[in-house]
Amino acid sequence: MPTQSIFLAEAPPEPDTRRKVPSRPEDLNDLQPGDIVQSWEPWFVWDDQCEKFNTWNGWRQIGDPLADDALEALFPSSAATSIHGIDLLDALQSSAASDTGSRGQSDSSPISRFLDATSTEPPDGIKATPSEIQVAQHFFAVNSVPITLSLLYFSLGGGFASSRISRILRSTSYIVPSNGTAGFTTDAAKERTVMRLLETLQFVIDIMGGSLPPALTDPNVSDKDEIDLSNWRGQTCLQPGAGEGWKSTLRVRLLHAVARRRVQQQSQSSTNTDGNPHLSVRYARSIDGVPLNQEDMAYTLSAFAFGPLHCLPKLGFSFTKVEADATIALWRHVGFYLGIEPSILVKHFRDWQSAETFGAMCGQMLFLELQETMKAAKDAGVELPPAPTIAMINALGTHVDGRRPIEERFALSRHLLGNRASDLLSIPAMPGFTYLKLRFSLFTATLPAVFGHVYVALVPPLGRSWEKRRGELTIEAVGRMTRYKLGMRRTTFKARNVEGELEDKIKEEESVMRSKEDVARFMKKWKAIWWELGGVLMVWAVMVGVVGWKFFH
Repeated sequence: MPTQSIFLAEAPPEPDTRRKVPSRPEDLNDLQPGDIVQSWEPWFVWDDQCEKFNTWNGWRQIGDPLADDALEALFPSSAATSIHGIDLLDALQSSAASDTGSRGQSDSSPISRFLDATSTEPPDGIKATPSEIQVAQHFFAVNSVPITLSLLYFSLGGGFASSRISRILRSTSYIVPSNGTAGFTTDAAKERTVMRLLETLQFVIDIMGGSLPPALTDPNVSDKDEIDLSNWRGQTCLQPGAGEGWKSTLRVRLLHAVARRRVQQQSQSSTNTDGNPHLSVRYARSIDGVPLNQEDMAYTLSAFAFGPLHCLPKLGFSFTKVEADATIALWRHVGFYLGIEPSILVKHFRDWQSAETFGAMCGQMLFLELQETMKAAKDAGVELPPAPTIAMINALGTHVDGRRPIEERFALSRHLLGNRASDLLSIPAMPGFTYLKLRFSLFTATLPAVFGHVYVALVPPLGRSWEKRRGELTIEAVGRMTRYKLGMRRTTFKARNVEGELEDKIKEEESVMRSKEDVARFMKKWKAIWWELGGVLMVWAVMVGVVGWKFFH
């Protein structure tokens, strides 16, 4: 494990004057270094790296003007041009190339400014080194399954604590249907939600260098040895201008710009009649600030960077400080291309310790917002609809985690989020037997990692080779599973229509082929690492038996 966690094992005793329990986001302005503060569940020590509410509120007023201006230049909001179904990155690049060709040189248009700013490497202090990228990608590869569970059941489930974030997602019909939790009830609605979650997972796999070129699985391509993998796999996937991870990051950023515009247009064309803005089911500019603002994007980056590292020990997996710092460095690097303010990246994603402190603050802000909303509802005598977390966990049974019973899914989310946060989100407690089954399944999931650590320690060359192959094949398996469950499709993150739907012709354009020969080759490699595991365990068992027989005889 890395350095000692900033979270305290238990709360300080009640008379302790350092003990602080904020009840509103504004209470953060009164905290001082050395105070012991409750986050969503654990307690942590407030220090000079922590941000007061005024800072968070300031971030709430800042969007992403670079991306917004580029989108406006290409698709003016005053025009009736539809944006959905368009590869926005390709459209921007084509427009810039056209302008350059007609004028003989690049101009200073918003489109050129956006592409120029994102086609260079991040500055020092934000940029991850090649070694950090390599370590982070390998760490993700060998832990891709528990990291995915952490993202789904902790990061996403906990993110719904914010009614503000839920309002934005509902307004754009992204993950949360436009008609609220009721929209999760039909099988079709659940599937649409899961498709969006899988698209997010593809984004993560892309930046972790685990994606495959569509041609590699196309049965019509005969000479697969000639396919260039350099922009898809490993460190170069983040190379500006060519890397697939870089492209996916910019496409997601432009998708945020589309969502920001839609939410702003909806707020301008409708009158809020809900009274207290905290109880609004629609976006409320008076308290929410700019849609998908710097606060929201900082939350999101923390969810990807801090969330899995926080959860892995709870799932039975360990990591070193080098692996944790490298993971934070990679996400800091990606955060630059997502449009997050450099000052946030430098201060709060400097290393694992700073990211852990920031994660504690993010969780604190999210649940203070939820408590404030619940208090406003109680004072107004209004019954709030349940947070979308339960419906989302239920929807995960469609395609993603269907082998896990719904009771175990609730138990897993409570295990990762903690009792206090789970109670606030109305995640039901499960019987003790359900938790026993969950613990057993989590234990069995750690066995390959434990074997890998022992194998490396006892037979370093063979162990390292096995761990490397396990990582490469595991992330490839997750990538293949994602494409399969997306309907044999590789998303290019095109904007959906206002109902949150993607037209059939777009799905056809994004479809990928599947070759039986390619699947057979992958399965041969996949089976080989498990046969090797079984063979090594048998050899070890025989050796232990022989030593034991000689000792006792």
